[in-house]
Amino acid sequence: MLRVQSVSKSFDRSLVLDRLSFEIAPGELVGLVGPSNGGKSVLLKILGGVMSPDSGVVEGSGSRTGFLFQEGALFDSLSVLENVMFPLREARQGLSRTEMQRRAYEVLGEVGLGDHYQKVPGQLSGGMRRRVALARAIVARPELVLLDDPTGGLDPVAASVILALIRSVHAEYRPSVVIVSHDIRRLLPNVERVLCLFNHRIAVDCRPDELPERAPAQVLAFLRTRYDFQTAA
Repeated sequence: MLRVQSVSKSFDRSLVLDRLSFEIAPGELVGLVGPSNGGKSVLLKILGGVMSPDSGVVEGSGSRTGFLFQEGALFDSLSVLENVMFPLREARQGLSRTEMQRRAYEVLGEVGLGDHYQKVPGQLSGGMRRRVALARAIVARPELVLLDDPTGGLDPVAASVILALIRSVHAEYRPSVVIVSHDIRRLLPNVERVLCLFNHRIAVDCRPDELPERAPAQVLAFLRTRYDFQTAA
């Protein structure tokens, strides 16, 4: 269980997160949405231990966390295979290089890139780079997977492929997954629960189909500019 208790964060006295509290159960698939520059990426980094809150605590994230950063953040000088192996080397689990390669090959096959392991990121399309980043995030089979705008900047086909892969990974070994996305139209049908970060707070926390009834008017107006609830129903 991931527990967030009264987490706050500011930068240069500008409030970003204000006393956030929520829990994410093992195996949940959660979407995190809200206006641009509203603190979603900051919250994700705090959940993953990449950034510390000013106050409050995060419990249960542990060391078994996989992270997909915005735009993938791959190492340009490393091959696809070496990029995917990176978390296994950093985890210092005593795995041999052969075993790390085997795991990296396996997960590259899962995301449909088994034939591209020798290439460097600059030789791949945007969608392929994002799939490499997803493979790197899940190669160690983490209990918590944090995905920061995994479809950002991708064309509709590539974005749909990424979301389908995320669902497949989630169905296979049931990690807890938190997805930050501005692509609300594609995100909501693919998650079980939605957290809306609005004005520094979690304004609503519910299932996607409950949003029309439970979201405050200001939040619902924001969501309706990006998602047609009537068509979805």
